[in-house]
Amino acid sequence: MADRPRPFQMGQPTEPEPIDPRAPAHAVRQLVQQEGRQAPRTLYESFDAYNAEHFGGALKQSLILLTAPASPRAEGDYVAQDVHGIPSRIRIAPRFERIGILYLQDILLHEMIHAWQAEVMDDLENGYRGHGPKFCQKANEIGARLGLGPVAPKGRGGLPRPDYWPSNVRPPGYYGEQFPPAGGRRRGVRGGGGASGTSSGAGMSDPLLDGLSEIDRALVALLAEALGRPAGTLIGAWAREHARALASANPAVAAALEAIEKDGDLSAVPFKKDIQAHAA
Repeated sequence: MADRPRPFQMGQPTEPEPIDPRAPAHAVRQLVQQEGRQAPRTLYESFDAYNAEHFGGALKQSLILLTAPASPRAEGDYVAQDVHGIPSRIRIAPRFERIGILYLQDILLHEMIHAWQAEVMDDLENGYRGHGPKFCQKANEIGARLGLGPVAPKGRGGLPRPDYWPSNVRPPGYYGEQFPPAGGRRRGVRGGGGASGTSSGAGMSDPLLDGLSEIDRALVALLAEALGRPAGTLIGAWAREHARALASANPAVAAALEAIEKDGDLSAVPFKKDIQAHAA
């Protein structure tokens, strides 16, 4: 009879020497500078520049990785501390490298606001999936310096949503002539062990344009460029106008619209059947 393998016998456990929790981020950054491609090297350099210019140097070194986020549809994500104990991890989907470094830098800047929420404000605004009033305040503060329009939580007041900032408030052609105003789907954010774009034939598109024909997309893009507004805001304005027209003849729709404009919460308003019945 063959001898059974003997189980591994661990010795007396010893306490590991404490290390700086940011040591992995610093080590990866050194390796990137030594062996990495230009894109991740530029992102680490951009982190320093953005930290100094927009966050007063308050952010500690993040671990920045060009690798798939938790959600395959996300552009990137931020985790305050992952399962390994590594704090402030930022992942950016490598497929966006094809758009160019400007787009990668905008994703990084977005995620750095989440880092600021976690490290400085101690509030990731989980009730808003990371994109609440504090995120908007910081995004609008930075946007004002960059000459960008404001955003609002859940798109209140007809403003663009912060989930897509800053790509959805960039001017046409910012990412190159082949990429009109962007606004890809953004990412979620969590405080613990986990976290968290679509393109058309013409490049990145606002998710509000999903389902439109190519002709309709072209018309919306033309109007958006002519008016200097993100394409999604035009769709939003049309939706509000149509909803108010329905509300004028249907009290249930009117009550639902009032609740939505007040709280910005669609999930709590059972009004779809009312709209369908009246619009039929």
